[in-house]
Formats: sequence, C-alpha cells, structure tokens
Amino acid sequence: MRSSWAAGAAVLGLMAGCGVVREARMAQPAALATVPEESFGKPGWGRRGEFTLAGQRVRYERGADRLSLFDTLSSGQAPLRYTWASPGGDSQADCKARQVEVTVGVLAVATRPWKLDCRWSGASDATLQVGEGRVQWGQATREGSYRRGALTLGLRSVHRLEGSALATATAVGYEMLHEGQVVG
Repeated sequence: MRSSWAAGAAVLGLMAGCGVVREARMAQPAALATVPEESFGKPGWGRRGEFTLAGQRVRYERGADRLSLFDTLSSGQAPLRYTWASPGGDSQADCKARQVEVTVGVLAVATRPWKLDCRWSGASDATLQVGEGRVQWGQATREGSYRRGALTLGLRSVHRLEGSALATATAVGYEMLHEGQVVG
C-alpha cells in the first residue's frame, strides 16, 4: 500500500512538472527585453503557403534538391521565394541555401560550408547573406549581413536559450547589429 502511494505521488509530481514546461526561447540581450515579440508561423510548414507578418500577408514557396555521387559527395540546395503586397508596392524575395559535403563512413566534412543568399526586389531592394563562420567551443557559428540602400546590419548566430547556462552546438536564432550594437 505504501509503495502505491509513493508511486501515485511521483506520477502526480511528474504531471504537475509537465504543466510548467515552457517552449525553448532564444536568450535576448537586455537592450531588447522591452521589444515585443512577433510570431509569424509554426514549425513544419509545407512546401507552399502563407503567413501574416506585421499585418501583411506573405506567400512562400520552398523546395529542396540533393545530388549525391556514390553516397560520398553530396550537394544540396534549398530555394525559397516570398512574395507580399505592402502599401509601398509589391515585393518578392528569392533565397537559396547551399552546402557540399564529402562523407567517408560515419565522417562527414563540408567542403563548401552552408550559405544562404537572399535578394529582395520590388518596392524595396535588399540583400541578405549568412554563412557558416568559425567553430568556437564546439559551436558552429554563422555570420552575415543585411544590406538595404545605405543601411548595413551585421548578423551573428545566438547559441543560448533563455534560462540555460549551457550553449547549444547549433544556432537557435540570430542577432542583428548596427555599428557593433545589438538592435534586433
């Protein structure tokens, strides 16, 4: 009887703990603590669809192509296109992510590291480039820039989750920097 009471208490404790589990969030710099978050979709989107961002309807189409030669050399690319209408006019963004890997047994090495290139055209012309940077303390960092007219923002990957002292090996988000200061 005593063991069933202990088991019941353990199950009740586990269920109560599950009720307070929050989704993982990227750690934010103190300067951005008061900036409201804007959600624009859910994980697991399909190859095409739409979402709303800043009150504007955005349509997207995406794909993925992978070419492999004898399971040793593989090249992958993933095209992505966004289109939207705004008060300033219609715009579109064309993006392409690429990577080339060589695999021998269980070892895979990127001979051409992952890189993302995007070009906006229409009401506002801009470019975005993000690529794998250096590996630092087991973290595969990513760095890049966004350019629109005279504005240039630096981009760098973030590897910390809110409430965790441990860094993740892969990026959980990105910071935008203007003249060395985090602005987004």
